[in-house]
Amino acid sequence: MSVIDILTRVDAICKKYDKYDVGKQKDLNVSGDDAFARLYASVEADIDAALQKAEAASKEKNRASAVAINAEIRRTKARLLEEVPKLQRLAVKKVKGLSTEELTARNDLALALP
Repeated sequence: MSVIDILTRVDAICKKYDKYDVGKQKDLNVSGDDAFARLYASVEADIDAALQKAEAASKEKNRASAVAINAEIRRTKARLLEEVPKLQRLAVKKVKGLSTEELTARNDLALALP
């Protein structure tokens, strides 16, 4: 195993568990009582992870491994499609201190996902 492989794996693991890093969550300014921001950040992270898995599956030489990765991507996609209606409902809810422009931007973000 080369140093590049180790660095790539460490980077992938760090990205996978970034959502548990309290320091990074504070840096993102995701307020604890803003459900839309939390759910949208989670969905966006899952989409990025699925895209990385799709890229890895396309480069995979072993067909069985590629099939397993693609099945995992399909399960993730199905789970994410269940989250879209929740996001759309949360996007139209009024949040204290949120301007009308931000509210319309949230609605646009939620509608752009599916």
